[in-house]
Formats: sequence, structure tokens, C-alpha cells
Amino acid sequence: MRLLRLLLLIITCVIGAGFAASAAPPTMAAKGDKDSQLQVTADGSLEYYQDKKLYVARGGAKAVRGTLTVTADVLMAHERDKTAKPVNNDKNGGGSIDLMTADGHVVVTDPRQKITGDHAVYDLDKHQMVVTGNNLRYETAKEVVTARDSLEYYEDTKLAVARGHAVADQPDRHIEGDILTAEFRDAPNGQSQLTKMTSQGHVTVITKSKESPDGKNKPKGGDVSRGNRAVYNADSNVAVLSGDVRVTRKDGTQLSGDVGEVDFNNNQSRLLNDGKGRVRALLAPTTTDKANGAGAPAP
Repeated sequence: MRLLRLLLLIITCVIGAGFAASAAPPTMAAKGDKDSQLQVTADGSLEYYQDKKLYVARGGAKAVRGTLTVTADVLMAHERDKTAKPVNNDKNGGGSIDLMTADGHVVVTDPRQKITGDHAVYDLDKHQMVVTGNNLRYETAKEVVTARDSLEYYEDTKLAVARGHAVADQPDRHIEGDILTAEFRDAPNGQSQLTKMTSQGHVTVITKSKESPDGKNKPKGGDVSRGNRAVYNADSNVAVLSGDVRVTRKDGTQLSGDVGEVDFNNNQSRLLNDGKGRVRALLAPTTTDKANGAGAPAP
């Protein structure tokens, strides 16, 4: 993920920027060309603890490199033990920093995305970041992902995981569950592109009406599908649910079965027969039925 690679470069530049002096001023800049320059500022102090091999920026800490900005109440970078052997022949094994943490009002932004949380840990050897706190949120121009427990990213496998009432929301779809796992691939334009999203536990998938070009007709909720698991394919824009699937349509019709399919291209949901059971439906009463006092027909 490009965002994490840039964050890694920030950590390296921070050391070269002059963090090694305990009496460093609250503002500093690394030398280099325009794109590689890094400026680190803090309302409080910039410190180095030699016994702990720890660099600390306190009070409104901010690191800026190019279009990427990382802010937090406190930024800390742990210096690697120079005598330690590289981890799995990792290319960063000889780097200066092996771990970086950010505490308090953590915000990581660039023109394409924004991540917020209360606490973040980035392991440079394992190439993974974990963000925790009470206000976990990942935003792009089209999508918002929130979670209660943690947001994780595994750079080597291009895998992102949101845990604890995780929700992925876009203008045309809504997917939530106990755990959301998103798989990415490198797009021709150099950005990461979503290929598949898997939702597990208390899964809810909602279709939405599309917004009109003039913006007057805002998207509204459509069919609501629930199940134990869902797999969303980004290429086909279709999600397949499994395990005690229940679909409630806008007209009140209720469907239940073992497998369901949600097509976001036409905002339609349907049940599929997997050969092990029968598809069941509970039809909503029509206007005439309601006027005559008739209830819904038996399933």
C-alpha cells in the first residue's frame, strides 16, 4: 500500500532530520529534493532517550512529506538494535527504525485517503499496521470504513482487516459484519484496487438507490440481506451470502434460504437453491388485502 510505504520513508527521514539531539528545536526539516523533504513539528518538544533507543515528538506532533501528513499528540520511533540480524532477510533489516507508534488523535492523510484513530503501531519488520481506539475510520472519495476494535493492514499480502462491528459504506452499497477482510491488487495507475471483500459474523448487506445527477435524489436504503458470511466481488459488483440467509425487500416481502445473491448493479437481491434445502418466501399483503383485513398468505 502506497500510504504505508510513504510512512516508512517518513520514519527514515525523521532520523536523518536531526531527531538524535535531545535539545532539538520544535521545528526541523530534512535536506533533499522537493518531493523527499520532510518537516517535523511539535508544539511541545522533540526528544531522544539513548537508554531506550527512543525518539519522541510531543504535543501536536506532525510529520509532513510531500502530500502525506501524520499527526498525533505523541509520535515515537524505536531505534533498531544494530547487532540484530535482519528479519527473514528483510530489505529493511538494516534500517534505523523497527517500530513506530502514534498516540492521541492520530490522523494519517494524503489526497486519496484518510485514517483516524486513537493509537497506531507500525511494525517495519512485519510490514503491518494496527490502528485502535474509539473513533476508527478509513475514508476515500467513495468509501467509508469504520470499526469498533481495530483497523489492520498487512502490506506484503495487500490485506486489510476491520474488526468489531465493521462497516464498509459506499453510495450504492452497505456491507457490515463482525470482521471485514479486504483484498487489494496493484492497479495500472499505481494505486491499490479492491478485488474482494469478505464479511463474517452478523452480516448485513444493503442495496441503495443511485443518486441523481443533480444531487436532489439522495440514495435510499433498499433490500436488506442478512447471513453468517458474505463474499463481495468488486469486478462483478455482486455479493454472495451464505448461512441462514434472510432477505427483506422494500415491499416487505421476506425470503429465507441457505444462499443469497445481491447484485449492486441493478439493486436486486435473490435466493439461490444450493441443493440442500428449499427457498422460502413470506409475501407482504397487497393494498387490497390490507383494506379487506386479510393477512399475508402462508409461506
